[in-house]
Amino acid sequence: MRSAVPLVALLTLLAGVLTPVAAAEPVAFDAQDPARAALGDSALVAQQSAVDQTPKTDIVIELRSDRSARWRIEMRYPLETANETAAFEQFAQEYESGQADTGFDRDLFENIAASASEQTGRSMAIENVSQEGIVQNDTGILRLSFTWTNFLEETDSGVRLGDVFESESGEPWLTSLQANQNLTIHTPPGFALNSNSNSLPFENNSIVIEGPRTFESTEDLEVSYRSTGGDGGGVDAQWILAGAGVLVLFAVAAVLYVRRRPTSDDASSAAAASEPVDEPVERHDEPVEGPIQEPDHDEVEPEEEPGIDLDLLSDEERVEHMLEQNGGRMKQATIVKETGWSDAKVSQLLSSMADEERVEKLRLGRENLISLPDENEIPE
Repeated sequence: MRSAVPLVALLTLLAGVLTPVAAAEPVAFDAQDPARAALGDSALVAQQSAVDQTPKTDIVIELRSDRSARWRIEMRYPLETANETAAFEQFAQEYESGQADTGFDRDLFENIAASASEQTGRSMAIENVSQEGIVQNDTGILRLSFTWTNFLEETDSGVRLGDVFESESGEPWLTSLQANQNLTIHTPPGFALNSNSNSLPFENNSIVIEGPRTFESTEDLEVSYRSTGGDGGGVDAQWILAGAGVLVLFAVAAVLYVRRRPTSDDASSAAAASEPVDEPVERHDEPVEGPIQEPDHDEVEPEEEPGIDLDLLSDEERVEHMLEQNGGRMKQATIVKETGWSDAKVSQLLSSMADEERVEKLRLGRENLISLPDENEIPE
């Protein structure tokens, strides 16, 4: 197993969390930095100025209603010369294939999760791991993504974040963020912030922490969330909502069928109307004055087909109905205008539908274009 010393600067591991680290010290992007290791000793002489810069690091943790968390760690390195770019591209290939011997990777977080599992008593795993290295606009980017199961602690009123950061010594293994490192923790769907013991910055439904920042105990990272309904929109709730949607569609179809189908009374009336009726003919000895009144033969207009009652549809079905009525595509702003819902509600609803592959979202300038999955062509 490789040493845990070359960690990202945000992670300071305490004794017992990862072997062979016996005592954790804050780790900076120094000689152990993965980009510098990629350039090599000979390249450092000509490229020292660029490599010495600490990369901007963003850590994003998307909490989920099933108590797991999707992690994304992204480090950005400025590349000022062609040699730096070429060296970084070579290292990026090694990083993606798992051959790089430095930096943060799956092995590192599997060891952290194993230690956290022992401390919390919850079975944990690191799944769906992705390691990526790219060059974009003179910037080298290393990106690690993975899912950490059982990341959140279940409570009577919802879920809580905090104990997963505790090491064997009782102190947090995440001890600090450096100057240009940011940590963002998104609220899980179906939950709302309940308590924030350390008054962590909260904006746009997310905890947003900018470095430099130190964490002396796990309480500094403790946040609890309360359920806003059901079990927070987990897998079971999704199936319940889907089943309810099917029942609503069947109910609407039944109503339309009953209204269209002729009843027995209607059939009898129609049959009676089709049979000729013998009526007595009156004879007039004198001609009738005035014009002869012809019988009214105007046809009775058929009853219009009743429309779908939008009140019977769920929010997702209403959006799908609107898209179908508008050729399969609509701007997000138009959906907000026609539904009368808030921007936040529509944005959250469309994101959830996009995750379920019920709609597709495409960014066009400052506009979001929403379309049904089978509408593949983009209007010019």
